[in-house]
Amino acid sequence: MILFIGAALPLSWLGIAWQTGMLGVVPEERLLHELGRWGLYLLLATLALGPAFRLTGWPGFPAVRRAMGLWAFTYLLLHVLVWVVMIQGGSWSFMVAEVLALRHLQTGLIAWVMLVPLVLTSVNRARERLGRVRWQWLHRLAYVSAAGGILHYWMVSRVIETEVIVLGLLFTALVLFRLVERWGFSSPEK
Repeated sequence: MILFIGAALPLSWLGIAWQTGMLGVVPEERLLHELGRWGLYLLLATLALGPAFRLTGWPGFPAVRRAMGLWAFTYLLLHVLVWVVMIQGGSWSFMVAEVLALRHLQTGLIAWVMLVPLVLTSVNRARERLGRVRWQWLHRLAYVSAAGGILHYWMVSRVIETEVIVLGLLFTALVLFRLVERWGFSSPEK
């Protein structure tokens, strides 16, 4: 319940801000960026739940991982839909031309598309059909998608913002944690 409320709060605020004109002169653009930012935050938080569980052993972390991942996807889907409907006006020919011309759109679209199979296989039945090993391998795409999301964010901002650096460092720490865990790097015993 706490996760639901916490994940819904930014979306609720954005809805209220949209309705009351608090999103600035170009509200569509602000909405687009806020949805993408929150989607990326939630995706990184989802990736952080595994290491948090391994470090603490608290069973609440893996219990909310699927829900948090679905919230991340929801925000990112809304990010894409705002771009398609509000920014591009639903013009497929213009969208295709934009995606073909702009690297940040290519990067963002590829990163988002990588999340689609994760959502489709997030149900227990899909996990059973794929088998544990293939399911886990597929869900590593979340790391590639997060890297693409951070790169997309950096490309859109056109400058190196502190927020992009922090997100990049957080992502790097999560990847390093996984690598150390997987290959068992440790200091030599004396």
